[in-house]
Amino acid sequence: MIFEPGRTIVRRNLYPDGRIGSVLCGRVVSDDERGLAMWVDAGSQKLGRVDGAGRPTRPLSLLTSLRMTTTLRLTTWEPIRTLMVMPPGAAHSVWWSWLPGQGFDGWYVNLERPVTRWAGGVDVYDQELDLLVRPDGRWSWKDEDAFAEYTGHPAFWDEAEAADVRAEGERLLALARTRAAPFDGRWLDFHPDPTWQPTRMPHWWELPADSTCWGPEYFRA
Repeated sequence: MIFEPGRTIVRRNLYPDGRIGSVLCGRVVSDDERGLAMWVDAGSQKLGRVDGAGRPTRPLSLLTSLRMTTTLRLTTWEPIRTLMVMPPGAAHSVWWSWLPGQGFDGWYVNLERPVTRWAGGVDVYDQELDLLVRPDGRWSWKDEDAFAEYTGHPAFWDEAEAADVRAEGERLLALARTRAAPFDGRWLDFHPDPTWQPTRMPHWWELPADSTCWGPEYFRA
């Protein structure tokens, strides 16, 4: 399944129990041998989990929030403008981030199982550990404590998969240290189509990925 440039798609982060944990929506920049590139502009709508009092559950441990009654709330992606590239079959995605008025802010390497495509976009199973790389080459790991906490829990991943996740992160870090692709300057001159506005959440965001009852026109924003 190839997505045409300009089309609105969603990127859904799935919880281990199958629920949708969060949803981003954006526009397809390209979809080719380099991977699927998705533009999420500042001000685009997103969905995130909140508790019964309307407080975001993101600051909580995922193990805690999985045991709570939560709902999805519509908010906006702010303030970063982001290009997300998901290479074919890769256990990661790389995000290029720009801050309005300040220029390029760095790369965010999201370690994840290879994305699953469906008619409305992609589904992602996040593996918690992330790598942050600054424009000047400085770097740091993100969420190492949570990654260690979830390793070995039956809802997440075992020690063997955790080792693979860490190895994938180390592989990307080695590339960043030597300024090799994808940290070699590619995409830094990217500018979205000037007609593109911040993306609104499409009506199909919660459709089951295996649904076959709708044709292509249903997925037009």
